[in-house]
Amino acid sequence: ARRSPRLARRGAAPATPAIARGSRTKASSSVSPVADLAVRVSTTSADVPFERISIEAAPRSTASKDAAGFDEVFVIPGNPGVPGYYERFAKTIWCHLEGRSKVSVIGYVGHTASDLGVTRWFSLAEQVEHVTAEIVKGRGGSKIAVVGHSIGAEIAMRAMAKHPNAIQKVVGLMPFVLTNERSKLQRFLASLVRVKPLVLLVASLVGFFKKVFPFFLNPATRGMDPDAKRLTKSWLRAGSVINMALMGRTEFDGLKDPRNDCDAANLETYAERVHLLYCEDDHWAPTWQAEAFKGRYAEADVTVFSPSSQEVKVEHAFVLSDAAADLVALRTAEMLLRG
Repeated sequence: ARRSPRLARRGAAPATPAIARGSRTKASSSVSPVADLAVRVSTTSADVPFERISIEAAPRSTASKDAAGFDEVFVIPGNPGVPGYYERFAKTIWCHLEGRSKVSVIGYVGHTASDLGVTRWFSLAEQVEHVTAEIVKGRGGSKIAVVGHSIGAEIAMRAMAKHPNAIQKVVGLMPFVLTNERSKLQRFLASLVRVKPLVLLVASLVGFFKKVFPFFLNPATRGMDPDAKRLTKSWLRAGSVINMALMGRTEFDGLKDPRNDCDAANLETYAERVHLLYCEDDHWAPTWQAEAFKGRYAEADVTVFSPSSQEVKVEHAFVLSDAAADLVALRTAEMLLRG
């Protein structure tokens, strides 16, 4: 989850596990609240490890008959691709869908919260191949929806283009699907990650300071809620920085040309299955791109998230704030429930 310096106004109440405001379903009292949900966290060690979080669907006797008609909803993280950041978000989606759908978060291959000895990095194309294979593995006739955050939205749309019969819907949250040449910060980062010796130097410094001066992480985690803060302190190490930066290099290289990107995702054919949610002041997914997207693909559902003054502020790295994650999960469930 790419981080913004301040993610939420403190003290905002999280969304309750029920669809709200004009939805076509009601919450079921027979499913568990977010805090009580059983979550299975697994690390697959075949070849190169990756992490996965799964929340099984509720028994048919307790799941709502009117909730989303998907057998499974997959959540694809943004870079750095660590599922733990999305655990609360996935739980809250499960509750809003009233337990009818299994919800799984698929981590990037080689990107793990703990150091598992991965010694190589993986490109965007390799992550697309990995995630797509996990989504369609053994699915048969299951109905599937994919929720992608940031570059995860791009991965989700490419997966649907490859397997349109398996994936019925894609929801893209703050989608990083095209580089933003108007952003000075993004231009700087794109230049930085292309110099591999500099990436390795920065990664080495991160590893050194974490080991010798662990308190140096405090400024980097300021503003995060406790779970995200603990996960970041576990994840942030030299190898993680290298994986994130060098995958990011292939993102910048692969998302320069909107024509190539749209061809890869085959949006001309599947735009009506795509729902995109943007937020204000986000250089990774700027609102001017949202307007351009709406103009080119009228069939797609494109929304700019403009919360009222009473709601929590949502930024690109919304999963670092419990309140923001709850609110975005509510909007995501509403989009999944639309026809």
